[in-house]
Amino acid sequence: MRKKILYPLFFLLIYQSAFSQQQLAFSFAENPQTLMLNPGAETNYQYHYGIPVFSGFNLSIGSTGVTLEDLFLDNGLTFKSKFEGVLRNIKEDDYINFNTRIDVLYGGYRLDRQTYLSFGFYEEVDVIAYIPKDFAELFYYGNNNLLNRSFSVSQFVAKADVLGVFHFGISKKVNSRLNIGARAKIYSSSFNAETNHNSGTFTTFQNNTNIIRQTLNNVDAAVRTSGLIENGNTIDNVSSLLSKTFLGGNYGIGLDFGLTYHFTPQLEFTGSIIDFGFIRHSKNTKQYTVKGDYIFDGIDFEFDPNNPRDYWQELEDDFDDKVVSTENEEAYTSWRPLKINAAIKYSFGEIRRKVCYADTHKRYYYNAIGLQVHTVMRPLKPQLAITGFFETAFTEKIHSKVTYTINDYSAAIFGSGMSFQFGKVNLFGFIDNLLGVKDLGGSKTISVNFGVNFVIE
Repeated sequence: MRKKILYPLFFLLIYQSAFSQQQLAFSFAENPQTLMLNPGAETNYQYHYGIPVFSGFNLSIGSTGVTLEDLFLDNGLTFKSKFEGVLRNIKEDDYINFNTRIDVLYGGYRLDRQTYLSFGFYEEVDVIAYIPKDFAELFYYGNNNLLNRSFSVSQFVAKADVLGVFHFGISKKVNSRLNIGARAKIYSSSFNAETNHNSGTFTTFQNNTNIIRQTLNNVDAAVRTSGLIENGNTIDNVSSLLSKTFLGGNYGIGLDFGLTYHFTPQLEFTGSIIDFGFIRHSKNTKQYTVKGDYIFDGIDFEFDPNNPRDYWQELEDDFDDKVVSTENEEAYTSWRPLKINAAIKYSFGEIRRKVCYADTHKRYYYNAIGLQVHTVMRPLKPQLAITGFFETAFTEKIHSKVTYTINDYSAAIFGSGMSFQFGKVNLFGFIDNLLGVKDLGGSKTISVNFGVNFVIE
């Protein structure tokens, strides 16, 4: 049974691994994928369609508290010493993040001179787990060495999702300065597991009754899942989880909003709010709760062959009476991680003109500099990234972008991206941590984003 429970969780860690931090692709070149990050982005083509599965692929893996090098670097230290060093350095809000998104279907077409429509379906995996520093130290060192210290249950915070998303968007040019857009989404969740807002403490201390006393104080914890249990059995079939992302699981709705505004032909602002939505989990749900207080002073064994006692059963019954645990299959609502993007960009250099589907021709500049902010709302606090960037066009068909990012993982992340137009084929690719590619073991994060689309101008 324990192995069956681990299978879906293991799948979450290895299947594609992660929704990319896509700030590099935000407001870059004339790329159809830009509409997924900002439905209010400007478009200047008649229609586009992507190669199924290869239209857009986003992958990111990150850890704020530890790297593989911290544990496995051959530096003469024992693994014990390295592990203890990690325990000393991690903080309560450190986390491990795995994200991915694959565009299974993506396309769009121009409705009229001012309006562009887009639609598609993508699959997403999103996993975040905060490192419970207190209990990591408790399990490693044991409670005998940590007397009188309270270990907080609130540090258990995690969320995992596997879902499919149907979407339909519209981008409309209001006037020569303003372009607005929105995208409606239908979520189909095949798996969700989350725990948050837990409370209570575990403490061990000396007393006069016994050598040590162990206490649970005001424990109130819960874990809720959907898609993990079906007909009383744990789902351990990966294909079953994937199939339910296509109108086969629990459903929800969401909205994206975005705009592009030109203060001048050279200075523009772009902004968007992505995944303002929720999922209602009502199928194959299971919720577990634990609530209460408990004091354990050890077991006082008494040997009586004529009246044997089942001490362990007595202990279990006493624990269950004072610390109430429940299971139910009630429906619940899970909110999507809201994402906020904003960028200010100044364009300069040689001017080129291109026929637009608006009332005027649009000016394009070969170079641009700017600043952008990318935020993802997470259980404990927002994940914030601030990026400075420089864009240049080698030709009208080849664009590049270099970035410098400060975020939770590092204060010095260098990224790069390219976009190519070969006839009707648009090819793009981004890496947000160039130095991390050379040293994966010592990197706290790596993010990759690439895709191929056909664009008809």
